[in-house]
Amino acid sequence: MLSRSLHLPASRSFDFGLRPETKHLIILVLVAGATLTPTLFWGIPSNHDLSNHFRFGLPFYDALRAGHLYPGWLAESNHGFGDASFRFYPPALYYLLALAKTIGGSWYAATVITFTTLSILGALGVYLWAREFGSSQIAMLAGILYSLAPYRLNQFFQATLLAEFAGAAVLPFAFAFTLKVCRHGGKKNIAGLAASYALLVLTHLPLAVIGSIALGVYAFLCLRNKERTRTLGRLVLSAGIGLAASASYWTTMLAELNWIRADNINPDPSVDYRKNFVLSTFSPDYLSVWWMNILLLAMFAMFWPALVLLFKKAEPSDEVQADNRRSMKALAILLLFTLFMATPLSQPIWRIVHPLQQTQFPWRWLSITSLACALLLAMAIPIWTRFAKGPRRPLFVIALGTVVMSLAFSAFHIVREATWLSPAEFEQTIKNIPGSAGVTQWLPVWVHEPLPTAIARVDAPNRTTTIKRWEPEHRVFHVEAGGATEARVQTFFYPHWKATAGGRNLTVHPDDDGTLVVALPSEATDVNLEFCEPNRSRYASGLSLLGWGLIGGLSLGRKRSSSK
Repeated sequence: MLSRSLHLPASRSFDFGLRPETKHLIILVLVAGATLTPTLFWGIPSNHDLSNHFRFGLPFYDALRAGHLYPGWLAESNHGFGDASFRFYPPALYYLLALAKTIGGSWYAATVITFTTLSILGALGVYLWAREFGSSQIAMLAGILYSLAPYRLNQFFQATLLAEFAGAAVLPFAFAFTLKVCRHGGKKNIAGLAASYALLVLTHLPLAVIGSIALGVYAFLCLRNKERTRTLGRLVLSAGIGLAASASYWTTMLAELNWIRADNINPDPSVDYRKNFVLSTFSPDYLSVWWMNILLLAMFAMFWPALVLLFKKAEPSDEVQADNRRSMKALAILLLFTLFMATPLSQPIWRIVHPLQQTQFPWRWLSITSLACALLLAMAIPIWTRFAKGPRRPLFVIALGTVVMSLAFSAFHIVREATWLSPAEFEQTIKNIPGSAGVTQWLPVWVHEPLPTAIARVDAPNRTTTIKRWEPEHRVFHVEAGGATEARVQTFFYPHWKATAGGRNLTVHPDDDGTLVVALPSEATDVNLEFCEPNRSRYASGLSLLGWGLIGGLSLGRKRSSSK
């Protein structure tokens, strides 16, 4: 292995007869879980994004309880007029929150369970990745370092980037299986890469875009010359199966993207990618970039000791060591690439690649920077332990000091200075979310300010209406006989809303403010208003089932590896 075990002294009383690898995994799980223990004492960190996530999470949970496995319309937002956010925001986090709510009973417990699980999951992903070229002890240290990385902690405690935090827990598995496919091939590794890539797409779209680019670069760096064509085929197959497994989400998102505002109408200047490069300004007037600059400095203080790997003497040349050296070089190049993409130096690429612009914040690349830094520093630790016992001990003390300073900064500024909501405050915040105004980017393009308000759920001039059924995606109301007119419904227009009465289709269209308008016949009738998914959605669901079926089939296949 490239990185040797540390051979730290351990008391036999703590062995419990466990294998070293098992002990390392237990320690890793405990430390990664412990990073979220402040939530048990101080509460849940609060930020603007917290309400946005639970604006999705609450009705998502209600829809699942009602038997609707993938809701298509968020009906309660914007004071009951709804929006299309379910169709554009990846759903995986909300499935996990719903499961945790079922287990924990309260939303507070569900939040703690969910994000503690995600912290542990991210650390295990790094462990799996590092295990490819290091001992279990080195892999454990890599996972711990990732859990404590300043940007990783900032995702949860300061920025409340909950979906990004979740995506960053899946991303290490995608890198790990990319390396495994490049090194060993094998059906199970192809399945692992396909599953992790699908989950990444289903968890956080900006990180999926950034991660796809980074995974492509990393895969290219890890390719072996002998089997380059075959390995490329396996990687493409993995990506294809992953896209198939996530098709139920991204096909709808791409097909209907022009039906919502996104950043095309009244764009928010704060999310313009051109204003969010790390090191683009040092002015506190640009709070987001200013804070990310500080985080980058904290990351440097924590991870610069990995530079000692540049001066490491080459091991005896054999195929395994050659693979490990190639892996280390690939990590170093990946690290430099992420820093390049996070800074203004990469602006020409951002101007060309439109999907990158939609990720809004170039500093999101620091998620992958944190991964690469954690693995590189873990591989450097054996060298520093030797320094600690020799004439280079003063250098070791300096390195240890900067790492401790970075950890202290994270503890006192990232974690301790978070805005905390106690369990009671958190539950009250949750209660106030239903019906509140949503994010303007998810509004249909037909909606215009000021947003409408409704006195009644159905307003039909000179006609008496009675609500018979009012569900998120299915409404029925009775209208008495009268002159032909139109009814304004307390719902924003979206092309999938269909109205029928007596077996006849009724015309629907948006009013000037985006409210759904239904043309009523003159006779008394029941009007059935339903949100109907297009055939495309059913085909995509079938493709997703096929994708997960292939992943399951490959996972159950015999282990078969290429020659090393």
